[in-house]
Amino acid sequence: MKKKIIMEAQLIENKVLVEDSTLKGILVEKGFGENKGRNLVLDLFEAIYLKTNGKIVILQGKKKVSEKKLLEIGMKKDKKFYAKSVVYSNIKENGYCIKTGLKFGFDFRVYPKGKKMGETHSQFGVHVANESERISMTQISRMTRLAGNIHIKAIVAVIDHENSVNYYILERKLL
Repeated sequence: MKKKIIMEAQLIENKVLVEDSTLKGILVEKGFGENKGRNLVLDLFEAIYLKTNGKIVILQGKKKVSEKKLLEIGMKKDKKFYAKSVVYSNIKENGYCIKTGLKFGFDFRVYPKGKKMGETHSQFGVHVANESERISMTQISRMTRLAGNIHIKAIVAVIDHENSVNYYILERKLL
């Protein structure tokens, strides 16, 4: 019988550090994390996804950290963190590489199916909205213009009260 290897990572503030070279290799191959020196740094969305799916154990010191604790940390910085984590997981489960997209003006950037960051340009910029959230025409215009400028498609991911996600592509058409 094959023994299951438990892969551990350390929670440091609002990031998760992976030091184990075997785990780093596995995660990088699957499009997770960002190399920072000798460590691989996972954002909280990645960490929650991997923990929920039983791929890693997250420790703070020697104590195990729960998904609930990770969500609480995320919610302190961003009131929409839970909705964003649901969208992150949904996109990841559909086979896409997904990364945070704040410096691109979106909540996330998504790469073509089967590709990872560094292999190709991102395909989508995703804005996450709750079903009760109002999005103005000014915001829609900004998203579509920004997406056009960086040659991606803008998507609004709307999460409902049952945690179902609906995706709406925003496109600018010139007549």
